[in-house]
Amino acid sequence: PRKNVVIRLCSIECCFAHPFDDCPLNQSFLKDLRDWASIAPHLYIWDYVVNFRHYLLPHPNFNVLQPNLKAFRENKAIGVMEQAAYQNRGTEFAELRAYVISKLLWNPDCDLEAVIDDFMYGYFGRSGQYIRQYFDLLHRLITPETHLFIFDHVDKPLFSEDFIQEADRIFDAAERVADDESIRRRVEVARLPIMYLKLNRDVFKAYDDGTYERFKEITERENITRHTEWTDISPLFKELKKKLGIEE
Repeated sequence: PRKNVVIRLCSIECCFAHPFDDCPLNQSFLKDLRDWASIAPHLYIWDYVVNFRHYLLPHPNFNVLQPNLKAFRENKAIGVMEQAAYQNRGTEFAELRAYVISKLLWNPDCDLEAVIDDFMYGYFGRSGQYIRQYFDLLHRLITPETHLFIFDHVDKPLFSEDFIQEADRIFDAAERVADDESIRRRVEVARLPIMYLKLNRDVFKAYDDGTYERFKEITERENITRHTEWTDISPLFKELKKKLGIEE
């Protein structure tokens, strides 16, 4: 490329359960990155940090954010765009992910665990200890054989019934100790991915136990208008009502 040309390299095909260096599924992209770094005077990165098919689905990719950014830096990238859910708020750990990414873009060598803890207790107050428990529970699901992509389906076997039940227990505790109404609402938004899983796994059970109505109430209250990149949330409720036999 000539010196007035910027190459923008996208990581769209990658597994985001493991850093680029540690996953056999990422070796093709890693080769592309290194090859472009060897010849491009200006290399920009277009990276992806959420599940675009299901914005609200749990997406345990925090363990790759720092090593992947370091890989970009080591391969001469001079700019990184981290694409997340750009149309509305309320998607899975959106505030935490934005905070962590901002810190890492400023300093890829920062103490990531300290950054996460700082956010947990600063944003969720007394509930932060439980949100951190859920965060750790979620990321313990990742194994060397687990892979995570940006268009994963909601029936991904990674999220077992045992995981959902333990997550519910943790979120119940987080809601009980919330400092005030504002904090409790933040906890409810953080809980939406578990509700989303329950709705998509067994909508009848989710309707009977109140998950459906609560999910609908929270998304409306928080003005969460999309659950995928390409559609708003209304078709989801239409589909769920059809399954339940609820008249429009």
